[in-house]
Amino acid sequence: MAFKYYILFALVAAASAAVLPVAVKHIEYQDAPAEYQFQYSVHDDHTGDIKSQQEERHGDNVVGQYTLIDADGYRRVVDYTADEHNGFNAVVRPGKQ
Repeated sequence: MAFKYYILFALVAAASAAVLPVAVKHIEYQDAPAEYQFQYSVHDDHTGDIKSQQEERHGDNVVGQYTLIDADGYRRVVDYTADEHNGFNAVVRPGKQ
């Protein structure tokens, strides 16, 4: 008779140990359009490192400019834009020595 109780207890334990379904909550985040502005400049007479950059972004549109003094001592100015339709476009303008 006790054997029947052991079997009944084992069946109840097995049934209660079954995996219960867990509710999964899916959260979607809305990314806000990127917005930023920055600028910096470096002027190191010891190393000859002279450059600057400024850039701003509004959504998918980026507009910026950077300048540098190249190895020959010429100033270069690069104006650039980037957007979803035209990609990255740069115009390099030579400057004075």
